[in-house]
Amino acid sequence: MIGGEGEVSEVATGSERYGEILGPDHPLVCSDFPPAPPLTDTAPLLLNTGDLTWEAVEHLVAALALKVDQAREARLFGRRGQPQQGIDVVAFLDSGPTSVYQAKRYERFTAADLRDAVKRYMEGTRPFAAQRLVVITTADASDVKVVETLAELRKSHHNLKIELWDQGQLSNILRGFPDLVVRFFGRATAEAFCRHETDRAPDRPGAVIGMFTDPYALDVHRVIQTEGAATDGRPAVLPVYVGRGHDRSLAKAMNSAISGNSELVVLVGESSSGKTRACWEAVQTLPADWRLWQPIAPSPGEALLRGMASVGPRTVLWLDDLAVFLSAPGSERGAAVAAGLRDLLNDAARQPVLVLGTLWPTEWEKFTTRPDPGEPDRHREARVLLTGRSIRVPSEFDESALSEAREHARTDTRFAEAVECARDGRITQYLSAAFALIERYATAPAAAKAVLHAAMDARRLGCRKELPPALLERATADYMAEDEWDDLPDGWFDDTLAFLGRRCRGATSPLVKIRPRPSAPAEVEPRYRLADFLDQFGRVSRSTIGAPNSLWEAVAEFSNPGDYSGLAWEARNRGLFRHSFRLHLHALKSGSGETLGLAGDLMERAGWHDQALHWYRCAIEAGDHGTHASLISLSGALGREREAMDWLRARAEAGDGLALEYAAEDALANRGQGEAMGWLQQFIDEANAVALYSVAQNAEENGRQGEAIDWYRRAAEAGDSVSVLRCARLVATESDAEEALDWLQELEQRGVRVSRAKAEALIEADRPVEALACYREVVAQGGRMVFDAAADLAIECEGMERTIEWLEAHVAAGSIVASASLVRILLNGGRTKEALRWCRENVPRLNIPAFLLACDLSLAVDGYEATIDWLAELAASGNAGALWRSAFIRTENGRLEEALQSAREAASRGVPTAHQLAGFLATQAGRAEEADDYYRRGALAGESFCIAELVEVLEGLGNEDEADRVRRFGLEPSGRTALEWKPVNTRVS
Repeated sequence: MIGGEGEVSEVATGSERYGEILGPDHPLVCSDFPPAPPLTDTAPLLLNTGDLTWEAVEHLVAALALKVDQAREARLFGRRGQPQQGIDVVAFLDSGPTSVYQAKRYERFTAADLRDAVKRYMEGTRPFAAQRLVVITTADASDVKVVETLAELRKSHHNLKIELWDQGQLSNILRGFPDLVVRFFGRATAEAFCRHETDRAPDRPGAVIGMFTDPYALDVHRVIQTEGAATDGRPAVLPVYVGRGHDRSLAKAMNSAISGNSELVVLVGESSSGKTRACWEAVQTLPADWRLWQPIAPSPGEALLRGMASVGPRTVLWLDDLAVFLSAPGSERGAAVAAGLRDLLNDAARQPVLVLGTLWPTEWEKFTTRPDPGEPDRHREARVLLTGRSIRVPSEFDESALSEAREHARTDTRFAEAVECARDGRITQYLSAAFALIERYATAPAAAKAVLHAAMDARRLGCRKELPPALLERATADYMAEDEWDDLPDGWFDDTLAFLGRRCRGATSPLVKIRPRPSAPAEVEPRYRLADFLDQFGRVSRSTIGAPNSLWEAVAEFSNPGDYSGLAWEARNRGLFRHSFRLHLHALKSGSGETLGLAGDLMERAGWHDQALHWYRCAIEAGDHGTHASLISLSGALGREREAMDWLRARAEAGDGLALEYAAEDALANRGQGEAMGWLQQFIDEANAVALYSVAQNAEENGRQGEAIDWYRRAAEAGDSVSVLRCARLVATESDAEEALDWLQELEQRGVRVSRAKAEALIEADRPVEALACYREVVAQGGRMVFDAAADLAIECEGMERTIEWLEAHVAAGSIVASASLVRILLNGGRTKEALRWCRENVPRLNIPAFLLACDLSLAVDGYEATIDWLAELAASGNAGALWRSAFIRTENGRLEEALQSAREAASRGVPTAHQLAGFLATQAGRAEEADDYYRRGALAGESFCIAELVEVLEGLGNEDEADRVRRFGLEPSGRTALEWKPVNTRVS
């Protein structure tokens, strides 16, 4: 290991500190041992790993490192045959990071066992600064809590790649190594286990694809029945399929999967646009030996988590309505699902696997958009999983598809009616009864419409699809006028459910009754699901309407426990602080810690500082890494910063890495070098990367560059990626680039990623071609911040046109950072009009700086009127950035009233943040009461910044008391300023 002065590589010197090298003659590699008894199952799904003797397990661990992962060298550390029956092997890989394989005998493997294994490793010697830990158990570890714990540990130890190989994973790995199966389990087991997939395992998730003959069972929308059609009560046969552009893109992914590659494809489109039907048609092209699995019970997300580890090659995961899997129940489970899918897709032993999903555009935006600064990143795992994996499905048939539909209309009366009556080419919507649903909704009696509005609002606020009838009945009251409510007859709710349950033209009903499965507990009542098209219609048509008080009371009382966290955040973003805190308490009772930081924020707003500090500490203890700064900020404002830092010190000593980061920074800045280093020494002795980096950074900031280099080196070797870059820069500056490159090469040989630091050092060494190759490695590994440097270098090495082609490929794959680099190099090359044209053609792919630059270019090249027309067109399609930029340009040109009127119209259409803009412009125009109204409506519509703006307006009007109440207690669902409310149950263990 390279470290401080005088240290050398232990690998290079052949040090035996960690035991023998596992060479060809080592007993763990060459000696014999008794294999597991043969399996009696003629088509086994899993190997009987639990029947292996401990001696065989030791040999297996060595084989996994040397043969499966193809380590160039492996070493045994610890001692074989210890009483606890455990073995640890460290391996050096040519194609991956230095890895530790840790195995121990478990009869049953639990989440606590996994935590303990990782903790013991993190608190141990961490040989050769290994960056990958493989925990091996012969037991089954597919329990949901184990899967969730693995995802949590990966998030909290981001510098360590943690893998869990249990019975299922070992079986999947070894299936590709028949010789190892023969060695450890015998020839009879190998012949049964390693045979072709179609001969094996009826218990594996799913069934062979030929078993799926009913498209409606996979949630393809039912189609309308025309007058006179004979149906004898059965659903109508699907009409002939009309292929479109997205089907060609989907076919490429299918061919890739058939060729042996794992693929994830997400079809993104409006409700009833043909997403699920396209997936159904696509899987019909797969070979007969493929399987299909649709996770359903006990819930889709839980079924997927439980069964993912048993998914084998040539399997389709049918995840129609992917949002159900990624967001319920709560983002912790959703994050575990996303992480599990990434592992599955990257698992070479289980290729090929095909994951097919569908999402609405608003859901795609929710899962893939980065949060604003300071907001929790609740969908990070989903964003990493989904980026670059979408295929857009248009809502309309293009002319080619319409022409084919007209041909089919000659023999199919459903096509004939759709071609004649569908508006704007929306053929699929007509065939799936979408327009019939809207007609039923528009003409529904008051009670039915109220129930539908309650269902629409519950869904758009975050309730899952399956809505309890008690929630709908409780919520309905405030959706009706007093006389409508008073006139309701006895039994009105059951009659209303029956009315809404009748199918529209034989296809689907507005509210579908979901019966409990026979295996469900007897007390489980039916649920109701809002038709997809009405669900999406409600999200658009009611996006600017605040949900009434009865809805918030109903969701607090009857929602699924997994929905409370999301609902609490929705209430907070709408300024409904009282409802938010109540929903937080429900989330807490259900076992979720996601809203602990939110509770601290609500208490701090209200001025209850002791409670706020309490909740912040609870959040930190529950692993909320966004709350440390809030605790420090509030403590500082109260003059209690030292108390907070002492508490964070204790947290750091208990293993909280972020607490250590804050506490180390405070100690080095405020407690004197001697005292700070005395406290940090315990972490330095453990080669803690956070502590080493903090000391290095402090040395660099205080001009002690040589000392900083030594500390950065130690931090880099302990696994800190930022230290690699910082150290290489300092070495290149203080010494020379070649010395930096030599050190980086040593790190690279140990599996450390050094591409970015190496690129910078190569530039310093005047080796641009090699530097460009390194930058492209960084991009291939997911690095987003090197596009500018890489583009400049590519122009120098390869010319402008090839650089543009490279950037455009990354833009097409979803990189908005690449789009900004592309615009910049076009402008630097004097190609202004080309840059403007590219921006206009690629607005969805522009980040905010690039979009603002495009607006300035348009003003300079095309003038005011053309720019305003372009921005107005974008705003009309829902682009909030265009609406705001247009308003500022108009205001700068003396057209404030014109800007205000445009904002009013946008607010009425539901354009995001339009209420906030209208309030801001009304304030500029001196219309404070209008601004007050827009800010209140905007807050209830979910425009979270409106609360702060409303406070300023009220203060400007001299209403200081009301401004203080809004700041502290928020609003009521009616829009009125909330009265003071008192929190209850403000303590949690």
